[in-house]
Amino acid sequence: MPWLAFVGLGLKLKHLTLEAIEVLKESDIIFLDSYTSVGENISAETLSSFLKKQVIPVSRRNIEDENGKIIFDALDKGLNVSFAVIGDPFIATTHIALLLQAVKKGIEVKIVHGISIYSVAISCSGLMSYKFGKSATIVYPKEGITYEYFYDVIKENKKRGLHTLLLLDLDVEKGIFMRANEALRLLMEIERKRKEGVILENEKVLVIARASLRDQKCVYGVISELLSKDFGPPPHVIIVPGKLHFIEEEALRRFTIK
Repeated sequence: MPWLAFVGLGLKLKHLTLEAIEVLKESDIIFLDSYTSVGENISAETLSSFLKKQVIPVSRRNIEDENGKIIFDALDKGLNVSFAVIGDPFIATTHIALLLQAVKKGIEVKIVHGISIYSVAISCSGLMSYKFGKSATIVYPKEGITYEYFYDVIKENKKRGLHTLLLLDLDVEKGIFMRANEALRLLMEIERKRKEGVILENEKVLVIARASLRDQKCVYGVISELLSKDFGPPPHVIIVPGKLHFIEEEALRRFTIK
């Protein structure tokens, strides 16, 4: 009976766990999610070279539009399949739908969790993990429509004194990555429109660029100053602090703009 493994790769090649390497090497065929995120030195080529096995990149069309047909076709041939995902397989992805399909078909499923942007960003910040509320993704306006869900998430979290982790829009296949400056401008535009005092230009936020990578950058400062700051290459995330404990305040001061 063939199996399907969902394997988290972490945010860079050096994040691969012993379990991940073991399962990938046991696979007959490896598919790499090439559209939900990017990682340092993680590509079909680098993975193939490291594992000494063929690694096939798959697109959003392969997995979402075609319901993972490429994967299930391989399973139907009796092959053990690994679906490798940057970060963790089920955090900030839609891959749970693929897992549920496999379960309904009676396919044995394995899960290897990986280091995620969620754990890394919160750990980098020095903020208390249990004081984070709901997270959200800041997305680009589409067809003239500006989405405001993330503004409401910040609003609700702040009411409860909770911190907000904001992921930023990306389209790996098109090479589009929202930068922190763009995200902050969008937030300011929504604030000017709604005038609810949820997030103001004189408020401090934390920007983390390329979390856990060699050129990681963490900057804590008022939004008005961060709007013109160069944070370097993406991916970027933003943390909007809620009510801060004095230890959290001290932790954030490490990243204050000098």
